[in-house]
Amino acid sequence: MKRPFFLYWYSSTSLSLADVMYIMVLTTFLYEQTGSALQAAILPLVNALTSFVAGMTISVIRRFASFRQLLLLLQIVKASAITIFTFGFSYFSSQYSYLLFILLIVSLAEGWGNPLLRTTIIHLVPQPSLLKANSLLSLSSQTVQIAGYSLTGFLVIAMGNTIPLLITVALLWSGVLTLFFTLPHIPETTTEKASPVTTMKAGWVTLWRQPTLRLVTLMDVIEGMAGTIWIGALTLVYVTEALHESPQWWGYINGSYYIGTIVGGFLTLALASFVKRHLVLAMIVGSACFSLLTLLYGLSTMPLLSLVLCVLMGPSYQLRDVSQETAFQSSVHAEQLPNVYGARSVLLSLTSASSIPLFGFIADHYGIRSVYVIASIFISFSALLAFMLLQKQRSLSTVNNL
Repeated sequence: MKRPFFLYWYSSTSLSLADVMYIMVLTTFLYEQTGSALQAAILPLVNALTSFVAGMTISVIRRFASFRQLLLLLQIVKASAITIFTFGFSYFSSQYSYLLFILLIVSLAEGWGNPLLRTTIIHLVPQPSLLKANSLLSLSSQTVQIAGYSLTGFLVIAMGNTIPLLITVALLWSGVLTLFFTLPHIPETTTEKASPVTTMKAGWVTLWRQPTLRLVTLMDVIEGMAGTIWIGALTLVYVTEALHESPQWWGYINGSYYIGTIVGGFLTLALASFVKRHLVLAMIVGSACFSLLTLLYGLSTMPLLSLVLCVLMGPSYQLRDVSQETAFQSSVHAEQLPNVYGARSVLLSLTSASSIPLFGFIADHYGIRSVYVIASIFISFSALLAFMLLQKQRSLSTVNNL
């Protein structure tokens, strides 16, 4: 991998860390001002709604500018909005409607920009190095999550909101500037302009017609549904009702899981050559192990065992996630990838929105342990789908060799 990838890696990490700090500062501020968990949750709610809208319209938005121009413009809009919010913090903090307007701008820019940002990697990295690049990006993403939330929490308590917001602004513009010098000039395919409706359907049609994309996306949806068991509310109930520990253990559980994902990132990076040759097998092993560990975690009565299981989940998650992401990127033409990412984000948003109340209902009526048992069954279905994909690939290979 060459210098452009490492510049992109820095830019992506810088923008991700800025996102974490911005979310942490704003959520903390809203809760302090309102004392309401519901109003403090306005940010994830706005993000979920705009993610749905952005995913539905990304293919239409792409009609108005080139890939490079649109990605840079969206990142500049996002950075500018957060900069205005930072320097006008005292004003916006007392004007809820204007604050909501800023949130909408940032969330829309992020919703449209993320599929483009994620697509950039395939323009910078040759196919043989794609899995290794995804492993590095995933590793840095997990590190940013644990470091960002811990560091921002400390800064907000020690210094208030202004310093963390200024750091966020610096990270954003640093990431945008690096991206400006990193993004290649991608030639655009000149085709006859389709109607907006046809354009909006493009990503969905590709997602449905390509068998590997369809299967991997179905796995993502199943795992996305199961993944909602890790939201804070359910973890807190698990800690207090299943483990009979204080809420402090909520932090231990989160910390051990992130440590596991970082360890998993290094392992996946070390095994990149093997995993690259056996992507589908890696999906099967990762999903099967994650399913088993989730089941054991849900049935555990020993706090220390639960922490160990969380650490072990990290490598399984990384192996599965990086393999699926690489298979997804390798199954579609680069020009169509942002549209397909947009369609997938809509499905994942709908899945998350529907599964959170579902698992909350199950926890209330059947106990918190049943949530993890059901989630482990869902994840095992994902492993079964990967096994079906492996069998299909082997059948095609046999036919081609005849």
